[in-house]
Amino acid sequence: MAKNPRVNETLQKARRAESVWQTIPEFKLGTVSLNDFMATMNAADALTKQHANNAVEGAGLKANRDDKVRELNDLVVRFLTGIHSSYGPDSPLYEQAGGTRPSSRKSPKRQGETASALSMSTSQAPATPVPDMATPPATPAVATAQHT
Repeated sequence: MAKNPRVNETLQKARRAESVWQTIPEFKLGTVSLNDFMATMNAADALTKQHANNAVEGAGLKANRDDKVRELNDLVVRFLTGIHSSYGPDSPLYEQAGGTRPSSRKSPKRQGETASALSMSTSQAPATPVPDMATPPATPAVATAQHT
């Protein structure tokens, strides 16, 4: 079963898409025009309001509302994708439609800046002393003499 739609969020995104779509009325999503989109949005909005007012008939209305909101969400996603492909990901129209422009994204912060500064200061003096090669290592003859 499909997940429950986010009704208010979808309606809000649809209103934003409608306002952008009205600036470019010749834009179509396949066979879906601005009028078709507005009809779907108005039907989903009306079913949402009707569902809120009628708690008794909730199950049937909720199913109808959820179906209409899913359909509207699909149209909103298709619209945003269409704007992305037609006008580009960095266009102001894409941002107005609800997308995030790549130029508006924050660049990631480096996590190792403070750690690298600490390692630079400690790397100048070794933490463990280096053994002196002038003193010979322990002789294995002593160890073998004890076992005989």
